[in-house]
Amino acid sequence: MTDLDHRIISTLRNHAEGHVDIGQLTSGAVAQGRARRTRRRAAVGGTALGVAAVIGLGVAGGGGLPVEVPWTAAKPATQAATPAAAPGVPGALTRPDLVGKDPGLLHFGVDPAHARYLSWRSAAGLESAELDLGGPAPVSFSLARSAAVAEGVHLEGDRLIPQPADIPYDGQLDRSSTSGAVRIWVLRWQPVPGLFARLRTEAPTDAALRVAKIALRLDVAHQCSAPVRLTALPAGAWKAGCEVNVANLPATLDVSLIVNGRGDRSMEVRLQYARSIAGERREPNATADGRQAYRYPQGGMMELLGIPKAHLTAGWGWPNKGFTGEDAATVLGGAQVAEHLDRPATW
Repeated sequence: MTDLDHRIISTLRNHAEGHVDIGQLTSGAVAQGRARRTRRRAAVGGTALGVAAVIGLGVAGGGGLPVEVPWTAAKPATQAATPAAAPGVPGALTRPDLVGKDPGLLHFGVDPAHARYLSWRSAAGLESAELDLGGPAPVSFSLARSAAVAEGVHLEGDRLIPQPADIPYDGQLDRSSTSGAVRIWVLRWQPVPGLFARLRTEAPTDAALRVAKIALRLDVAHQCSAPVRLTALPAGAWKAGCEVNVANLPATLDVSLIVNGRGDRSMEVRLQYARSIAGERREPNATADGRQAYRYPQGGMMELLGIPKAHLTAGWGWPNKGFTGEDAATVLGGAQVAEHLDRPATW
């Protein structure tokens, strides 16, 4: 989570019983949001960790291990924020060659009895999720057809720069000390040849990783469900990425959809929802296919107005490049937003 995200969440929590004038937060998003994407790592987070201590752990390819492992954390609270099923789409075990190829799909799932989603993502050859297992820290999961991508990727304007991955994916559990009793635990394995899976958490013990390994389902597929759909794209453009952060639903929601084009063109369409946002903040100074919009004077960003308690923006300025304000108007003009942003079942 970025500094800007922390500021937004903190402000909303401090005003939970009243209204928040989101204007100042949006101004900060315009100025700082662009840097967010060059600093951002994939949801799995972190760089490659050296092997510190290896602890034996039986792992096998499958849609969940029929093996009990010790864990003491309480089960996560029930929450309906889950990506929708993708009927007829094979899971990662059946078609590992499809993993990471379609930004609208996730070729895995989790057992809701043991884990809930905090976020899910599909982009740049990587499928990933942040999971809550009821313990003190979340668990990050990544799945890719390349060890370098699964190990952790750096996104430069949403163009993939794989990190070196010379660590064996043979079921090793790696432990690296941080501060106090908290350690970084990483489990890497190949569910089937040509498919690389990685779990990571920061906790006193490895219990959460053991539960996460059991909770994973690699024999199913889901959609990268988001409450906004892009029905109109500039000529020669395509949908390249989907990231949905539901960690703080029903209070807040953050969605990022990436549109790419020939010649390294890139645009980020971002939906930010907070149920405490008060009213309209901007006077329209532009239109998007006849719908009222606001083009920020700083340049490189346009917002579609009239969405209750939310901002929907299209950014084509740095670190994006290649697209224009007219292209952003095309994308926003065709955007379809769910009526109930705080109810994932309706997306």
